[in-house]
Amino acid sequence: MVGAMGTRRLSINVVPREKWSLKSLFHSQFDSPTIEKKYNLNYLRKIYPSSHRLLVVILISHALINSIEIFSYKSISEKSNIIKLILLGLSIFFNILSLIIINRLKNRILSNIISFICLCPLAVLSCLYPSECHIYILIILIYTLANFSLLLSILISIVITVLIAALTLKSRMCLLLLLISNIIGIYLSRLLDITIRSAFNQLCKNVNVRGALLTEHTLISKMIDSLMPHKYAKVIMEDFDVFRERVQNVNLSCKGEDDLQMTTFRPLHIERMENVSILFADIVGFTHMSSNKTASQLVSLLSDLYGRFDDLCVQMSCEKIATLGDCYYCVSGCPEPRDDHAKSCVLMGLAMINAIEEFDEDNNEQVDMRVGVHSGSVNCGIVGTRKFKFDIFSNDVTLANKMESTGKPGFVHITEATHTLLKKDEFKFEEGPLYTLPSQVSIKTYFIGKRHLTHRITRKPPSMTLATAAAVAVASGVSLSVPLNETNDISNQAESAPVTSPLLEEVTQARRATICEEQTPEGLENNENVENFNEKIIENEEKELVMAFNLLTLKYKDNRLEKAFSTHVGPHELLIVEVIISILSLLFIYIYFPKKSSTSIIMGIIIGIKLILSLILIRFHRPFLDVWILRHFIAAFYLLSPLIIILIQYPNYYNMTQPVFILFISTYLILGASLSHLIKILIAILSISIYLPLICLQKGITTPSVMDISVCILIALIVLYGISRQVEVARRSQYHVVHKSSEQSSEIEKERERADWLLRNILPEHVIEPLRLRGGSYSRNHPCVGVLFASLINFHVMYEEQYEGGKFYARILNEFYGDIEELFLEPRFAKIEKIKTIGATFMAASGLQTDVDDQNPYQSVIDLVEFALAFQSTMHRFNEALLNFAFELRMGLNFGPVTAGVIGTTKLFYDIWGDTVNVASRMDSTGEKGCIQVPEHVPIALKDKYKFDLRGEIDVKGKSRMTTYFLIPN
Repeated sequence: MVGAMGTRRLSINVVPREKWSLKSLFHSQFDSPTIEKKYNLNYLRKIYPSSHRLLVVILISHALINSIEIFSYKSISEKSNIIKLILLGLSIFFNILSLIIINRLKNRILSNIISFICLCPLAVLSCLYPSECHIYILIILIYTLANFSLLLSILISIVITVLIAALTLKSRMCLLLLLISNIIGIYLSRLLDITIRSAFNQLCKNVNVRGALLTEHTLISKMIDSLMPHKYAKVIMEDFDVFRERVQNVNLSCKGEDDLQMTTFRPLHIERMENVSILFADIVGFTHMSSNKTASQLVSLLSDLYGRFDDLCVQMSCEKIATLGDCYYCVSGCPEPRDDHAKSCVLMGLAMINAIEEFDEDNNEQVDMRVGVHSGSVNCGIVGTRKFKFDIFSNDVTLANKMESTGKPGFVHITEATHTLLKKDEFKFEEGPLYTLPSQVSIKTYFIGKRHLTHRITRKPPSMTLATAAAVAVASGVSLSVPLNETNDISNQAESAPVTSPLLEEVTQARRATICEEQTPEGLENNENVENFNEKIIENEEKELVMAFNLLTLKYKDNRLEKAFSTHVGPHELLIVEVIISILSLLFIYIYFPKKSSTSIIMGIIIGIKLILSLILIRFHRPFLDVWILRHFIAAFYLLSPLIIILIQYPNYYNMTQPVFILFISTYLILGASLSHLIKILIAILSISIYLPLICLQKGITTPSVMDISVCILIALIVLYGISRQVEVARRSQYHVVHKSSEQSSEIEKERERADWLLRNILPEHVIEPLRLRGGSYSRNHPCVGVLFASLINFHVMYEEQYEGGKFYARILNEFYGDIEELFLEPRFAKIEKIKTIGATFMAASGLQTDVDDQNPYQSVIDLVEFALAFQSTMHRFNEALLNFAFELRMGLNFGPVTAGVIGTTKLFYDIWGDTVNVASRMDSTGEKGCIQVPEHVPIALKDKYKFDLRGEIDVKGKSRMTTYFLIPN
């Protein structure tokens, strides 16, 4: 019996916060009055009606079977039979009547009264005719299906026992059997109560976990919306695990598997969109504005300005793509098609020009806007595996960029393709210069002047944005897979302010709802939260629970769950309790019968075997109990041991064996809670098939006597089936909700892991904690940062939109970036950050995570140089896999002071600014293929580590002439 229920332990782990005092032993309840109230309501609605119906079925079956026997084999005119028929008739009447009113009860006391009334006829019958075995059925029903409290059940049983002892002296030895019935009844009562309460407690936890899980899904959705259009959210979520596993597991691969990795393509989400318009806008005067600003001031101004642009994007039905320093670009007609995409982009450009005038007025600045717009086709989607973002690229995107760079402040510069899509009476056009395409074809361009408005069109954005709140939310209160930097000295920052946001409050609640196996959820400890539990959610959980298993066999419909349950025997503490009860029952049965030496010897052997088995199971319970056949064989021995005593005593005391056998069938076999009720019925039928033929073959026994015994055995079998089924339903329900809770907890942890991983693909690791502490803003001046730009200068030669609209070449670029980004997994490159990709240009930086090392101030620059060399080596290996083509790489590197910060409202971006960044970009754009170009101060700083080749003076935009060098690879 080998039977233990499916709870984890009879301790506070099963019914959290339950007080284990003498009172709680007889009247268990939750520590929280509100949870207890909820449980009682659920008890009256669900638990009591179900249990009471089973009680009614058993009592009516008892009444009908006994009535049929009386009418068939006994004289109806006898006074005793008349009394029996009256009591049996009342039993049927009361039980049918109770079915009508049980669903209307709102008080547990009334439910006890109804159960008592239903049992009264059987109780009177047991007191009047104690020798007919009604009493054993009554006792076990009082403790199990009557739903009395344990204390009330014991009091009723004591009263009945005293009455029986007072009414007849012949049944005094039967008091031992009643004692057995009461001991088993007390155990089963406590077992059912704890199992049901544990299941309800876990059900409430599941509701809490489900709410937290929904919050996590909402959080991730909002974060993805801040990263990419909603259209791509579902698709990218499906590939989260693929992205993560590829990045996390690549360092486990052997070098010999490189070729295999190259042939396994990464997920690519690119689609071709026709009929779209692309807008590029550049801040004129940004360099002057930023020259006299601190880091926090500059980031604050950019966040203000770009926040206004973000709001305008939403109003004008445009999709923001990214910011590139002081450049802002967006698109209309992508990813959702629009017929008026050209008009939307032009209106967006004009609104940006008006918005920057309002920005100047609000902040006392003097900057302007240069805007370029072109209409055509784009490839849009997600590229890369780290810091990936929604992006667009095509030849038409390049042309839109050229419209911006060749435009003039305060005007929107458009191509002829955009001009043809606009109505001539909606805008005032001014012809611009011809623009020559790479194919030497010239196209017309036009300027549209700014509008003179009498009202404002923008407002200063709030400091805490939705995207920032989402990032801060994930950063707060969660144990991260990668430890955060604990020391981040953020200069030029205001005092830390608490972060307040509805999104943050939602996520905080989700974080608090993490359910550990040994904890009660905080939501359940708060009375108000419990009172606000959605009853429909709990009802849906219960319906799902009912649908989880077959109503006939009680097996789970999920084979995997059934297999796990079949190996689950519960804690061995309960096994010990059942073994003790089994041995006590056997001893009382032995005392009940007259003593014989043979019986004593067999009794000693059985108890000795039980004790030895018990010690073995306690010490080595797993090896024995995990084997299904062995477990059931041991259980069968424990359950059938009383039958051995009965059969030994039968030849001499067959009359005394009858009540013992009824007790054995109706009560004792219910022990072994981990066994299926069907197996117990099988054991009972096997026992009956042995015992009943012996009764029939007994000399001098009459047919009515055989029928009396048969009727008692049949009713006992019905009781065994009903109560064993009830115990198994409770145990399976409890196991199911615990299993579901474990699955939901696992799922919520998985969602958090995804959210954390996504956050780290939006922001660098070292930014997250300061961002949380500073209330959703981050900016910092870094005195020595290495900046690298690397461009595939001949990608445009490979890129051909005639084939799949360029999607095939987008896949090649995606694979190349993926290989480069796997370099970040190497420990030596752990402190290098990918900043962004701009078409076929890759931007990275070092020295952003830590302060300058006084002993080796250029270590971050050295790390970046090593990364640049590894970048070249990776490209060479990648070229080996390309057919009839080889990428050509051009790189520019610089180091110096930069400003880093997080900006954006509808989309969150981490970026760096400063003259250092501009020079690094110029080193790339003016460099030569296969070379890493650097300005003059880089060789001076790294002369002891690397060799450089003087290139000479070259013209650099914004710098006149500069002396540059090429790095010589070692």
